[in-house]
Amino acid sequence: MLSVTGKVVNISNKEQPVPEIRVVLFDDAKHELYQWTFDAGVPTLKPGSESAFVTRLSSPPAEARNLDVRFAEAGDKR
Repeated sequence: MLSVTGKVVNISNKEQPVPEIRVVLFDDAKHELYQWTFDAGVPTLKPGSESAFVTRLSSPPAEARNLDVRFAEAGDKR
């Protein structure tokens, strides 16, 4: 089981939308092995607010050594 936790923080002075979050797993050679996106759990954040998130993958690839977490962009695969 792989569990990825973090928090989204709005450091601006206005309410902001919270996009989906994308996680990508890589092997030692930085080849992409697996990726998924998930909803952060809140549609927007007020200035200075934060929201914790967690996502889990029950059977991550055994070769996975690194991961990247970022906001998903339009067109990212689920």
